[in-house]
Amino acid sequence: MKYVVIVDSMSNIPEHVLKARTNIKQIPFNIQIGSELKRDIFEAEKLNQFYSDNILKTETNVDATSPTPDQMSVFMVNEVAPFYDYAIFQSTSAVLSEAFSSIKSCAQMIENDARTVRKMANILTPFKLIISNSGNSSSGQTLLALYTDALISKGTTPEAAVEKADQIKKVIKTYSVISNLLQARSRMKMTGHKTISMSSAVSGQLKRNAPLVSLCNDEFDINHLKIGYKQSIKKLFEYAENCIDSGLYLPIINVSYAGKIRDLHAMQEFKSLQNKAIEHGVKVISGMMSISACINYSAGSISLGIAPKDMSTEP
Repeated sequence: MKYVVIVDSMSNIPEHVLKARTNIKQIPFNIQIGSELKRDIFEAEKLNQFYSDNILKTETNVDATSPTPDQMSVFMVNEVAPFYDYAIFQSTSAVLSEAFSSIKSCAQMIENDARTVRKMANILTPFKLIISNSGNSSSGQTLLALYTDALISKGTTPEAAVEKADQIKKVIKTYSVISNLLQARSRMKMTGHKTISMSSAVSGQLKRNAPLVSLCNDEFDINHLKIGYKQSIKKLFEYAENCIDSGLYLPIINVSYAGKIRDLHAMQEFKSLQNKAIEHGVKVISGMMSISACINYSAGSISLGIAPKDMSTEP
């Protein structure tokens, strides 16, 4: 049985992880920067250049949207169906994007077209598409994909792996430091979320405030609206260290940075987290945010995915 776990590019799985975990694929979001329309990118070298060029300026018209049903179908039929018997699609949280509704709307058509393509290629085994809403995004979404892949690679059936993933997603949390309040407010309004007032956003932007937003099992919240960027980063990484001490359901933490990766690695708070993780046998994955994630979170933002056993504590 050949299988693949598919996520959208809001998941921020680093390129080096995708190369190592060949049973995980990403489908790109659509992005618009000014008048230019393109697909999201995953390559570390290109992302590093993107952040070096500082393209996402406050005054630039930007947008990031889920792949359309047609794009989903083309991707699945051309890049997945001829090579895999099972495709497990885990979308960004359904409260954040239309990725889940897009794949759901064309799932039957994909399976029908996949059968035709496989028959033409003389592939006799059936093709099965399983779709699920991750309830998460960014760094937390990565954890769910890695967990699902690990289960299947060790012999769990795809159906059973998805059932277990639907349970573990309830304890996977994503916390993000938002560096640009005005951009964050605009994106939250577009997705229909509880938003920051304009006066608070303007005032916070002038004071260089950087709140923490959280996402877990489709529940979205805003924390620490009136603290600064460095203080927010400190709270985030100290929280992660405390969670390591208290115990994790998954021995892995994922950190995504909307900037050059060397800048993340230079942060003392991140180095401290890495040292704590090594002491406890926890793996820390780090990488640059995709362009679509950067558009939603803003340049300079940091996202951390974690599955803590103590769900009551917050940064």
